[in-house]
Amino acid sequence: MMAVRCRVVSRGLVLATLTVSNPAKLNIVNTSLLDQLLEACKALSTDTSLRAVIFTGGQVAPGKEPSFIGGADITEMHQLSSSDEARNFIERIHLACKAIRDLPVPVIARVHGFCLGAGLEIAAACDLRVATTMSVFGMPEVKVGIPSVVEAALLAGLIGMGRTRRLLYLAENIDAATAERWGLVEKVVADETGLDQAVKEWTGRIAGMGPKAIRSQKRLTQKWENCTADEGIQAGAEAFAEAFADGGSEPKAFMGKFVNRRR
Repeated sequence: MMAVRCRVVSRGLVLATLTVSNPAKLNIVNTSLLDQLLEACKALSTDTSLRAVIFTGGQVAPGKEPSFIGGADITEMHQLSSSDEARNFIERIHLACKAIRDLPVPVIARVHGFCLGAGLEIAAACDLRVATTMSVFGMPEVKVGIPSVVEAALLAGLIGMGRTRRLLYLAENIDAATAERWGLVEKVVADETGLDQAVKEWTGRIAGMGPKAIRSQKRLTQKWENCTADEGIQAGAEAFAEAFADGGSEPKAFMGKFVNRRR
């Protein structure tokens, strides 16, 4: 099942943790889990106090290797028997990824273990990714007779088209060190303790930023992914102007800390 937990930590930072839990099957996602994820993201999107979301995989069954998300449910896909059924299934993966991308605050993927197929697409839909050294990344779809699709399109923006082709055509897995070197993840740590420390550090930094500014910055960076340089620059100018629409209450409050410190 999909578990969603909200907690409040120091400095008034409201965090939500999204956990994909399918212990017996390496946290692979199926229709039910994808629908639950979509609904959870929709609910979180309406929380104006939310500052960041942590996305992670649950504990797997004893004897299983750790897994963030081991992919999409092959058993369910094997039962698809028409283009319409296939389209409906893959659209669910896309809508779940889009819901993650549409969350108005930064989403941090906390990756430990397998991050494959749909799992890597979900990780790519997050804003930041931190992984343990034992994490494994790959897009194995062509091995089972289907192309890598939907949010796999995000990979080129992270690692370039050449490396994306390498992952998709060869269906090879890469380790965490390679993923970091390629730009697929932003940080690699030794273990889950390191994961928690990194997440705490990043969310703590977010807590020190202007909440409206962070939300504006996320909207702007997503705009930059799908526009020309000139359009991106203009969007940035508009975002800056919007920060002062109410007279600049948040910018003035945060800038005041620096102005007053210099005196």
